[in-house]
Amino acid sequence: MKYEELPEVQLYGIGPDEADHAAPLLTAEAVIAIKNQEAFGMALVEEGEARAAVCAGFSPEDDTILEIISLYVAPAYRRRGLGGTLLMELLEDVMAETDGGLRGVTASFLPETDGMEALLSRAGFMIGSDEQARTFRLPVAELVDSPLLKQKKSVPEGYLLRTLKGASDTTLRQLAEELKRNHLDDLGLEQMERALSDCSYVLLNENLEPKACAILHAQGENEIYLSQFFVAEGSIATGMVVLQSAAKAVLDRFSGETVLEIPTLTESSAGLVKKLLPASQSTGLMRAVLDLTR
Repeated sequence: MKYEELPEVQLYGIGPDEADHAAPLLTAEAVIAIKNQEAFGMALVEEGEARAAVCAGFSPEDDTILEIISLYVAPAYRRRGLGGTLLMELLEDVMAETDGGLRGVTASFLPETDGMEALLSRAGFMIGSDEQARTFRLPVAELVDSPLLKQKKSVPEGYLLRTLKGASDTTLRQLAEELKRNHLDDLGLEQMERALSDCSYVLLNENLEPKACAILHAQGENEIYLSQFFVAEGSIATGMVVLQSAAKAVLDRFSGETVLEIPTLTESSAGLVKKLLPASQSTGLMRAVLDLTR
């Protein structure tokens, strides 16, 4: 990856303590990952102003693969090489830290993301469509007549339904532990504290053990997203209870124009969203891969 002329900029690391300050230039997912110390970030400052930021973390399956979680340049400063400069510096730092052990870099992004495909192509990434990852979006008003809310589901006998706001500290710790046991440890206690606590729900069994949850976060102005949907093995039916409760709470709290985003990573989860929210608009993600072994 070569750039003939690089802007005069300063670069600063983004750690857990700085993630909130960098939030305007990072996705909510990136802020959560940095706060949870599962990813790291870097900000680019020009003329005393932060104008771009990147967040990345190593793949849970292969620590020689770096995954770009977020890469953003403020609109007024695009097409000046800032994104490429930031990405290059990040990769050089990671290569140095890993003694050259980094074998590849991946990134997933929406097709309409302004300038992303061109930036990554110029950096040497191979671009293609992601066969599984999709994101679904719909206005909150569309929830009213959705199959999700038309189904009649009730809390199973002996179970308790709680909002995150009404859940005890013990319950939240147990939920975080349960998610981690199921390899969903991207949402820790700190991230739960930043959730839309009155719209996020957890379902507890007779032993007060978390068996399902639907957790929502704010994402910019007039946007919210389902950051975690979890159903314990053997408790599939309980998932509808938390989803319906979250949807009803969202309808009560947000205007109809607010956009709800639901990311999916598997065909089964995408199929569930299509069934429950057929009015949602689905977009397949693009996937970029940089092979550093060549």
